[in-house]
Amino acid sequence: MRHCLIVFMVFGVLIALTPQVSCAPATFWVSPDGNDSAPGTRRQPFRTLERARDAVRSVNSGRTPGGDIVVYLRDGVHRLERPLVLDWRDSGPNGGEVAYRATPGEHPVISGSTRVLNWSLYDAKSGIYQAYVGPCASRQLYVNGQRAVRARTASYPSGFRPAYTNVALTEGIKFVPTGLNPTGWRDPAKWTNPQDVEAVITTQWKMMRVPVSSVVPYPDNPPGPSDPPSGTGLLVLGEPGWTNANVFLDSSTHEPGIWSFWQVTWFENAFEFLDEPGEWYLNKNTGWLYYIPRQGEDLATADVELPLLEFLVIGRGELDRPVANIRFEGLTFSHATWLGSSSDNGYVADQSGWRLAHAGYTPNVIGHVKDLKRTPGNMEFRFARNITFHGNIFEHLGAVGLDFGTGSQGNTISGNLFEDISSAAIQLGGISACDHHPTLPRQVTRDNVISNNLIRQVAVEYVDAAGIFVGFTRHTLISCNTIVDVPWSGIAMGWGWGLLDPGSFPGVPGAVSGEWGFYSTPTPNSENRIVNNRIHGFLNVLWDGGAIYTTGRQGTSMGDALLIEGNVASGKRPLAGGNTFYTDGGSRYIKLKNNVSLDNPQGVTDFGPPPRGTDPLPYSDITLILSGWPYGSDRGGCRTYGDLIFTGNYWSNSSFFDICPYSDKGVSYPTNVISKHNHDIQGEQDVPGWLLRAAGVRKRPAEIPADRWILPVLNDAGSKP
Repeated sequence: MRHCLIVFMVFGVLIALTPQVSCAPATFWVSPDGNDSAPGTRRQPFRTLERARDAVRSVNSGRTPGGDIVVYLRDGVHRLERPLVLDWRDSGPNGGEVAYRATPGEHPVISGSTRVLNWSLYDAKSGIYQAYVGPCASRQLYVNGQRAVRARTASYPSGFRPAYTNVALTEGIKFVPTGLNPTGWRDPAKWTNPQDVEAVITTQWKMMRVPVSSVVPYPDNPPGPSDPPSGTGLLVLGEPGWTNANVFLDSSTHEPGIWSFWQVTWFENAFEFLDEPGEWYLNKNTGWLYYIPRQGEDLATADVELPLLEFLVIGRGELDRPVANIRFEGLTFSHATWLGSSSDNGYVADQSGWRLAHAGYTPNVIGHVKDLKRTPGNMEFRFARNITFHGNIFEHLGAVGLDFGTGSQGNTISGNLFEDISSAAIQLGGISACDHHPTLPRQVTRDNVISNNLIRQVAVEYVDAAGIFVGFTRHTLISCNTIVDVPWSGIAMGWGWGLLDPGSFPGVPGAVSGEWGFYSTPTPNSENRIVNNRIHGFLNVLWDGGAIYTTGRQGTSMGDALLIEGNVASGKRPLAGGNTFYTDGGSRYIKLKNNVSLDNPQGVTDFGPPPRGTDPLPYSDITLILSGWPYGSDRGGCRTYGDLIFTGNYWSNSSFFDICPYSDKGVSYPTNVISKHNHDIQGEQDVPGWLLRAAGVRKRPAEIPADRWILPVLNDAGSKP
């Protein structure tokens, strides 16, 4: 450790003292070619981040508070054998911080994968190759930096129809093998490892994945082509996933409805589904991995990465001992999976990555439940203080990219690139009782900044997730981010649809005031700002979402209301029904000022294509009855409370789209909506240039290579590097 030499004069005599306060940072070095028995110097670096963390911990234990500690990572792939876990002992000393940063001019990668080698041709006719990886589990595979597709069937397969015995005991998915499907997978009784197959549905704003538990074969002596089926086979689904996927009932029939698992969008993860280049299948029992190369891919030289770790870095703070004062800079976090959705819980989304994940939910007609579990982050922090992520790359990740949970305060996420992530790029705060009505100030998520990040092609696997999700927080700033190509909403903030707010406003059709309890005090939501963000290409897969989406009360009055200002949103999928600025159920105390909506035409409702005419098990005529209705505007919501101010906005459709008007005790909602000085426009030429230039990523961080900071579809709303 280095110290400053302080010299001063006492009675004419020069005296030199070495104080205990450090003036230069202690430094350690880590290299994939290092040795954990080495001293951790630049010439003799450590090999693992764990060894460097322990060295930092050792310095911290004997160090007078103050000064920085820096861990430099050298170039190359740092393959983790286990997550790097940080707690209060790894925090920066008071007045200083611990920094994990790239060596200047180098680009180290922190990876949770193993490289797959020794490929051989398995089936020349089908173009299938194989490699032995040993018994393991993963949900992702990457070839030369490109995500491969987990083997799946065609969309909306014929001959499959969910069936329910009653609300309390669901039956499963009935099937009849039919020539409308390819021979290779039309009969589930012939699937390899059917218990690894997942039934998937995407509908409106929801996504669900439920594993198959067993298969009851189709009866012998099947009927002829023109005969009605004399019986069906049955896919028995895993529990509690299947029951949870069907708790959302139709208000008229009180059977599982359109927010439940009412049709199959596709099946996933069987060898028999391998039929397209770029698809893969892992037999986790035998350890053999199968893949059909894309054109131009040579598996003899390709970089094939199989993620095995579910977490790369965990910040394990505690209520009384937070993890604090740590910086990550110039690093690439890559190749992690998440296996939670492969369990019997499956992945049953309520909304935006929040899942039903245990037994015992009460069926309801509102499409939401109170007690949910978050989709975790491959980088995950709890009770975190003053943690900074700047100039990093998050890519090829199988869960949420970066997750700051309950009690996160004073953290900064700035200048990072998030790309190719299975769920949300960034998740901040929570929705549990300690989040919406904390009993201690330390539980509140507050004073966090999410700024100048480039987010693109996220929510790849869990398409219901937002680009950025923020739960219950106070004084959060989301500014100058560019979000491109998201399947649902760009930014989602808030929770509860009014049911968790004072007075328990029933902000969902069918909801009853008080059904989630009565609260006399407000949630922490207040003083939050969403400003100068650029969102392009939203609702690319689902519908019923927006560029910026809110729910629930966002302040205690207009004095601490949520400010949504200077955001530019464009390029919504044309047919996707949704509102550009979507103040949904219970939204209250929001100011929307100087925002721009470009090229976001009104879409339609869409419940998928109707069954093919000769389908032996046509599931419903819902697609004919409910699909194709006009849906959405540049602003709107369902059972919005009100207390909204719209001023100085630029859009082509100024009407408030209210799909579900609501009145109670003589009051029609939304109430107290003020619109003034807004502008109806025909196109970009009608918007002031200063407003367009204010939104979006302005500067490429020096830590990220220029070729990784390409800003697609950015006109004057952003600046290129």
